[in-house]
Amino acid sequence: MTVIIPKKAYKAIVAASVRFANARIPKDDWLEVSGIFTGRNEGDDVIITEVCPIMHQELDKNAIIDQYKWSDEDYEALYIIDEQAFSRDPLEFVVGWWHSHPGFKVMMSHIDIRTTLSYQQNNPLAISLVFNPQRLVRQIEVAEKKGDPDKQLRNDPGFKIFRLDDTSRGIEASYHTVDYRIEDYDSMEQLVSFTQKFIVDVTNLFPNEKIPQTYEQIIDDKVNQLSSLILGTEEYLTTLSRSGETHRIPEVLQNQTQEILKFVDQTNKKIEEIKELMDFLEYKEKEIVISQVETILSKWYDAIKGLDKRLKELSKKF
Repeated sequence: MTVIIPKKAYKAIVAASVRFANARIPKDDWLEVSGIFTGRNEGDDVIITEVCPIMHQELDKNAIIDQYKWSDEDYEALYIIDEQAFSRDPLEFVVGWWHSHPGFKVMMSHIDIRTTLSYQQNNPLAISLVFNPQRLVRQIEVAEKKGDPDKQLRNDPGFKIFRLDDTSRGIEASYHTVDYRIEDYDSMEQLVSFTQKFIVDVTNLFPNEKIPQTYEQIIDDKVNQLSSLILGTEEYLTTLSRSGETHRIPEVLQNQTQEILKFVDQTNKKIEEIKELMDFLEYKEKEIVISQVETILSKWYDAIKGLDKRLKELSKKF
């Protein structure tokens, strides 16, 4: 068996997991994230078409064990996603599940075996993927026993894929790793390098809560910075005109225009990153959060709508 993973599907696992376990969050507050795969079987191979984040662990510092339980809403999301996959292609369905082990060993716990069992009983080829963001970032596998040295890795994507050997044994079933291929990277070295950078972007741009408020602050700041750049350019040109240095105006206007356009280009790229991250929200968040974020981003689009005209007016004025 080989599992084929599209680049976007891999990035979805990374983004959804890192969102709840990253350098901005105290390690004691890191949370596991869980979701499902949709795709199809081709012979013994599993072709993944989509990764769907579903839920994250609830943090309760008073609990002996953190709550890791799918709600009725989460199961309803699973059924809807399964139906949507079938409506796109009658050969597609939920082909397995995935979850994160933030900061600890990539393996299958008894709970993971029980969950995988429920998938493999319905679909013998179902898979279970376990991802540890720190395994990818640090390129180490956490030691099995405290005091033992960590195992150094090389060009590791941060996960393993497992299947149970004999479902008739229930939660006592053993398991083995499954081969995989991640598409659209030239090499595993490139994958690790690109994804480590992507983790930095996720850490900075994909908060685990208050997403609309975070993006509103970013966009308001960008709109204000753009206004300041334009106003500052006009004031600078006015000063040159009044001081009799009109010969400098063409060069200054060209430089300032380039600076403004560079700022707009950089902001547009950040907005594209934000829009991509919206694909990696948990299913139950999407309907509300995406519409709110679209409204927020529209403030930037309104701000740059007449930019060319304003720059031409400045040129004519001076």
